[in-house]
Amino acid sequence: MYSAEVLSQLRTLSWLMGEAQRLPAGNPQRSILDAQIEAVRGRLPLSILRYHDERVQKNLPSVSDLKGSACGTCLQELPPETIVDLAHPGRFGVCPKCGVFIWSGNAVAAAKNVMGRSEG
Repeated sequence: MYSAEVLSQLRTLSWLMGEAQRLPAGNPQRSILDAQIEAVRGRLPLSILRYHDERVQKNLPSVSDLKGSACGTCLQELPPETIVDLAHPGRFGVCPKCGVFIWSGNAVAAAKNVMGRSEG
């Protein structure tokens, strides 16, 4: 599985779990979501799934977006090399402070911003 696909599945899993938690057990829609959750879990690599599960048990998110050049969860400024790595399609990283998987839909802009700062 490519890293972009892993990230997409992990984001989907997080969203589905959040939606399922909003519904009471026994609700027909919750049953559908639970089945979808299990299907997504079955597509994730075991190491990623274990990490995700550890974070969920601690009531911590497993995936977050990039906010400018900072982690979207803890707002820690990320190292410039991490931002540049995230600019590559399908790449994701891990926040060195809070440990969440980070991704960016707009990492190219963030990487240009970071590279512009280092040149000046």
